[in-house]
Amino acid sequence: MGRGPRRLGAMGEMATVLVIAAIAVGLVVASLLRRARRGECLVVTRHRRIVRIASDAMTMAIPGFHEVLEWPTGQIEIAIVVRTRTGDGQDVRVLATFLVSVDPPRVGAAYIDPRAVLHTALERRVADAVRARPAARLTDERDGLVAAIEGIRIDGLAAGVVTDVVIDEVDLLLHPGRPDDDG
Repeated sequence: MGRGPRRLGAMGEMATVLVIAAIAVGLVVASLLRRARRGECLVVTRHRRIVRIASDAMTMAIPGFHEVLEWPTGQIEIAIVVRTRTGDGQDVRVLATFLVSVDPPRVGAAYIDPRAVLHTALERRVADAVRARPAARLTDERDGLVAAIEGIRIDGLAAGVVTDVVIDEVDLLLHPGRPDDDG
């Protein structure tokens, strides 16, 4: 009879250890799982190269060996501000909002945040379009900024197609004390 309570105590300790071990294993597995947010897929990278695209809602990656990053699916909204000179030498600031349909990621490609790449590419395109036009034509429906940018394809480290453009503001910047070019 002396061994019964001791054996029950050892079994209770063993059960406690097993429960703690199961919780620890569950936490480790949970830390390996990543879930995609709405409007995104997950890409698994190794040394910043895409090794796998997780098209389903969840994926597993090994910390320190893999990195799981988000990639937008469908359209994303990008807002930019560009300050440059028009074709007739006027300083302007353009605020614009774009909807861009982002191309899916490619296995083997280097991972670079597509939002940042497309943002920079759009700033460049808008600046080029502004420099190619006089100030009076920037908001023209037939030959203005919207006509120059809408529907263009952006290729590079990240790619996509501009599906919609809203020119929020075009501001003519005045410089007090600077002599006018017209005399």
